[in-house]
Amino acid sequence: MKSRLRLRLRLAASFGARTGYLAGAVLLTLVWLLARALAPEVGLIRSFYPLPRQANPLSLDVAGLPAMTEAAAGVDLAFLDEPGRLTRDYFVRWHGVWFSPRAERIDLWAGADDGVVVRLDGDVVHARHPGVGMHSVPRTLDLAAGSHDLEIDHWQRGGGRGLTVRWGPPGGEPAPLAPGRLFPADPGALGYGLRAAADRLPPVVLLVWAAGPAVLLGAWVRRRLASLTAAEAGARLRAAALPALLVPSQVLLFGPWTVHATNRGEFLAPFWSFAPRWLWLLALVAGLLAAAGLPLSTRGFRRYVAALCAAGVLLWAQGNLLVADYGLLDGGGLDLAAHAWRGPLEAGLWIAVLALAVAFAARVARAAPTASAMLMAPQAAVLLLPPLAPAQGDSMPPDAAETWRLPPAEIYELSAGRNLIHVVLDMFPTYMFEELREEDRPAFDRAWSGFTLYRDHLGAFRTTKGSMPAMLTGVAYRNETPFRRFARRRPTVFHALGQEGWRLRSLTAYVPDHPSTTRFPGAESVVRYSVPAPYGTYRDYVVSVSAQLLDLSLFRHAPHGAKAAVYREGDWLVRSRMAADRGTAAAPRRPFGDAAFLRELAERATAAGDDPVYTFVHLITPHPPLITDAECSYLGRRLPLTPRNYLAQATCALRAVRSLLDRLRQLDLYDSSAIVVTSDHGTSMFPNGDSPLAPFGSPAGASLHELELNATPLLLVKPFGAQGPLRTSYAPTAITDVPATLLDLAGLPNVLEAGTSVLRLETDRPRERTYAHHSWGGRSPNTFANPWFDVLHLFTVGGRVTDPGSWRYRRAVFEPTDRPAAQRGAHRVGLWEHASGAPSDRPTWWTGDYAAFFVPADTGRAAFNVRKAPDLAAQTVTVRIDGQVVGRHSLADDAWRTLEYALPARDEDASPYCVELLVGPLSRDDGDRARGVLVRGDL
Repeated sequence: MKSRLRLRLRLAASFGARTGYLAGAVLLTLVWLLARALAPEVGLIRSFYPLPRQANPLSLDVAGLPAMTEAAAGVDLAFLDEPGRLTRDYFVRWHGVWFSPRAERIDLWAGADDGVVVRLDGDVVHARHPGVGMHSVPRTLDLAAGSHDLEIDHWQRGGGRGLTVRWGPPGGEPAPLAPGRLFPADPGALGYGLRAAADRLPPVVLLVWAAGPAVLLGAWVRRRLASLTAAEAGARLRAAALPALLVPSQVLLFGPWTVHATNRGEFLAPFWSFAPRWLWLLALVAGLLAAAGLPLSTRGFRRYVAALCAAGVLLWAQGNLLVADYGLLDGGGLDLAAHAWRGPLEAGLWIAVLALAVAFAARVARAAPTASAMLMAPQAAVLLLPPLAPAQGDSMPPDAAETWRLPPAEIYELSAGRNLIHVVLDMFPTYMFEELREEDRPAFDRAWSGFTLYRDHLGAFRTTKGSMPAMLTGVAYRNETPFRRFARRRPTVFHALGQEGWRLRSLTAYVPDHPSTTRFPGAESVVRYSVPAPYGTYRDYVVSVSAQLLDLSLFRHAPHGAKAAVYREGDWLVRSRMAADRGTAAAPRRPFGDAAFLRELAERATAAGDDPVYTFVHLITPHPPLITDAECSYLGRRLPLTPRNYLAQATCALRAVRSLLDRLRQLDLYDSSAIVVTSDHGTSMFPNGDSPLAPFGSPAGASLHELELNATPLLLVKPFGAQGPLRTSYAPTAITDVPATLLDLAGLPNVLEAGTSVLRLETDRPRERTYAHHSWGGRSPNTFANPWFDVLHLFTVGGRVTDPGSWRYRRAVFEPTDRPAAQRGAHRVGLWEHASGAPSDRPTWWTGDYAAFFVPADTGRAAFNVRKAPDLAAQTVTVRIDGQVVGRHSLADDAWRTLEYALPARDEDASPYCVELLVGPLSRDDGDRARGVLVRGDL
């Protein structure tokens, strides 16, 4: 009787506890839902105005100006990057309420380019503009409890824009204005409380709802484990051990090793320098997975082991068989959208394999340990056995952690007599330097005294791979031989200067820059330093690269639908958390560390000896990812690719260079130094629709404006002893002129026999220069590892780079292949198949206003048919072959017109002829797509 009573009491107590828990959880959820429904909206009202040229922003009457008014969550300028926004000569006002839940003292910071004024309760509490000074000192404010009217005015005329408004406790770290304190109107104490509850209760609600199931699960696990004997537990652990090890080993061991082994040139230490940082996770995860099957029923355990084995096999297949080309890790972003079709297919594969494994669990579970061992054994053999594992290079010395932080002492030694300094800022376009100069011309004239900006400078390629050999040898690659062989077979400016007794320094973040010391004399004594990322201690580098290897392994082994969660738009899953924990020293991105390296190089530079010194520095900045502000502070995250963010990182790069220039002045070496500051290529990330080149297409699949933006890298030159304000020259320079210019500055003949010194070019004398465009990243076969470019589109520029009339297409240089027809077809531009519904023995395509295709070099003619769009009375077709106009044709009826042109026969292995069609006017199809003419033939 007593036993029954105790049982009933326990059941009653358990029922009461569960009822109380559910009632409390439901009540808390209802409170949160009610608070969210009744809470006022947060944020401010933002009004945007064009700023008249003569208007005074401090006394601007905005009542009569057209304005765009909208809600804003915070105070920033991100909205200006939206299409159609006015980005210069504007005035913005944010207004609303700042709510203080209690009397408080805060610090307020405000800064802007050109100006910002903050008013609280009608009083100006902070101002920064030329009228009061461009100071950034915080203002300490004492605020009473309750609402305070807030008004923030910001304006900008020309130049780069910028705005920051932050707050924090006195003496504390500044932070963006808290959204929970900003309201469009007075919320009152009740409204503020409801808003706070709506924002803060969700994690509490989630925790409460999770606590109950967690307690029940724990009780169930304890009961199940109590029913197992030691022998049964041991048998289960043995059965699950290898399948449990198979799953994490793919991601935590074999995956990182594969990434490192196939990209060994990108890492400055062997794999086993990084692996110990995460291998402990392998044992932990495998142990937890094996133990997780202990409380299951016999049938459930078999299914669990079968599912583990299937998951391991799927991870192996995903990371080795289903690998896709999502693009290069060059800062420009990966192309996940282009592979969206993989999502449902890979998800279906995972679901099907796991379902089949569970359905046939009895058989799969018996074979799982053996199958797991067989799959891991060959991977482990390749990784661990020296005869099978590819050479990893020399291991780090025992004192690596001590020597890492000290680059060779010689790199800081400048000549007391003559210095030739060559700084390459990766992906720095000329127009951005001009924009930054316009913001403060007097400051640029002082900082860049004696320099000349070559505004009409033309690059050779759109990527570092082809551009750097052209810059150092004076010769541009043309697919004549595998790329690496071409790069090794050319003497560089290093060799030419070395043979004349110059001391040589090669300091680069791009290892292929370092000169060869075996094929050509002159560079035997060059001092090399490969700038690591991050630039810090050896431990910082190991931590950063370890996170990078884990991220890439996770990305490689995740099905397509989960890759975005690892990639996170460039803010990688593991690296972002590592950087947050370790701060700026572990910044995983190059731009921050490379700028820090240049500043340190400047700080430690000294004059040592009279022999002339050539110092070459190549830094990956302002090249994306965008992670620094204009002050070179690491932001801890990747910023969106916008012109404003790019200009900020470009400003940081120039600050680093100016620190070197200032150091030369301090050492009294400025006049005895000749300096070249250049870039390898520009960038077409930020096209300008108003450019005169924008309307013109090209066989490269890009507009002439995109070509121009990629083909205009920075070039600044200061000869020995040059002084005076920064000058601008429109001499027709090219990147292949840089070696000749360096040798001319050094007073040496151009023994490289390539290019012309820019100091000897006349501004008004026309000169034809060549630019080679190619695709890159995404689904393109062009990568750093590929020995060829699939096709190089060669353009000549006979006048100003910004003049459409200067550009002319010359020819296409394809890589050697045994499938030339398929190759030509893959590079058609502006053609899409015409679905007529009627059978046809010849393919038919629509064009837009521009189309291009290729004709074999040995055919002796180009022949095809054209017909106008049926809904237009007439159209005109202009035909160009290899950039030369060969015909203009008016199409006034619906008949097919045969166009045929005789071509000088070339060798069958020569470059094919490029046929371009320029069409106008255009019609519209049912989908509102612009259509040109119909083209028929074997194109």
